[in-house]
Formats: sequence, structure tokens, C-alpha cells
Amino acid sequence: MPDENLPDSPEPVAWPNPSSAAGPQHRGGTPERTGAGGPPQAPQRPERFPPDGEIEYERSVIRIPFHLKDAAPGANRKVDVMVFDAYMRLIRLPPVTNGLGFRQFEFTIDAWELTNTFSQGLNANVTFTLSDTVQPRSICIASQRERDYPALIVYSAIYDVYLGTTRIVENQPGVAYASPVWEIPPRNVTVAFEKPFESDQFSFSAGCCEGMRTIPREEFEAGAAAARALRGQA
Repeated sequence: MPDENLPDSPEPVAWPNPSSAAGPQHRGGTPERTGAGGPPQAPQRPERFPPDGEIEYERSVIRIPFHLKDAAPGANRKVDVMVFDAYMRLIRLPPVTNGLGFRQFEFTIDAWELTNTFSQGLNANVTFTLSDTVQPRSICIASQRERDYPALIVYSAIYDVYLGTTRIVENQPGVAYASPVWEIPPRNVTVAFEKPFESDQFSFSAGCCEGMRTIPREEFEAGAAAARALRGQA
């Protein structure tokens, strides 16, 4: 990452604060045009959650500020803002109506890998991966009884963190959420998360995830393989 994008002040970083969180909420994907010279029109929003359970592959961008305690020799900054390419595979169950009359669906994050992970402050690759343990259920729930959208989505995961080929965090729980969600996966919305960790080298807590989109299985597998290679894993 270019140095000009990385703050060198030891002051705390207010995070997340992406532009999309402060701006008006979008209601769909790329605008479509109705004809030559006509004004763009947003595509129609879905009215219901996806009706069937399925395996879903997603890609997004995750930003996390690492507060450095033991920076590499010659480093002149105390915060290293990492920008990860994130690949996720989740297993989504069919929607149901809960006991309070709200529609919801549950899902499990089955795989999660972060690449593009070199930290200049630590002079090493930082990677995240799911822990080898039973993962908690995540949930998306409607905000109103009368309709599925807008909704609140909450991601729950237990993860490990590697510095190079060394695992420095094991079985760390984390939670992320986004609201309002207008489609699945939740495009054009910022996902805020708290995945706290502190060691003798660095600490991090709040981050944000944007640009979430569905990808083919082959793209997911290529991204996951790249993350495993950084850890020296097959």
C-alpha cells in the first residue's frame, strides 16, 4: 500500500468511517437506463429473502487499522491501515417466520480468507482464516413484520490470525453487522465489525467491510488458495 494512505500519527483512528456510511443509503446495484438518452433508473429491489437455502460465495474489501506496538526497524508510523481482499463461503438456510412474527434466515460462515495482506509496519504478511472449530450461526432478520426488507444482518465467526507462517491468534470470536440491508448479499452497504485482539506487537478492534458481491466458486477457491499459500499451507 502507498505510504500516503497510511497515517503515521500515534493518535487513535476513528473507524469505521467510510464514505458510504455517511452518505444516503443505496437501494440496489448499478443503475440501468431505459433508453437512449433516458435518465438512469435503479433496478427493482427484491421484495423477499431468497426462498431457498444454498451455498454462497462472496468477495469484499475489509479495512482494519492495526495499532503497532513493535513495528519493524525503521518504521515511522504507529498505525498500519490494512486493506484486505476477503473471500467468504457461507451456507444459507431457507427463511422462516420467527415466534415474534418477523421473517428471518440463519446461515453459517463456512470459510473466510483474507489476502493482499503485507503489513509494512510489521514487515510480514497478516492473514485471517476461520478456526478449526464449530462456527456459530449468523442471522438476517427483517425490521418489520409486514415485509422482508429492510433487514438487519449479523455475521458471527471464530477465527485465527497468522503473522507470516506463525499463528498468533487462535479461536477469537468476532461479530459484524449491517443495517439497513436491501438485498442478499448486502450490496451497497457498509458492514461494521468488532474483532478485537491485542498482543505485544499490535492491537486492532473496529473495522469495516464494503463492496460485497457474489462470485463464482472458482474465484473463491483461487483467493482462498492464495491466502493459504502465504501461511505455507497446501
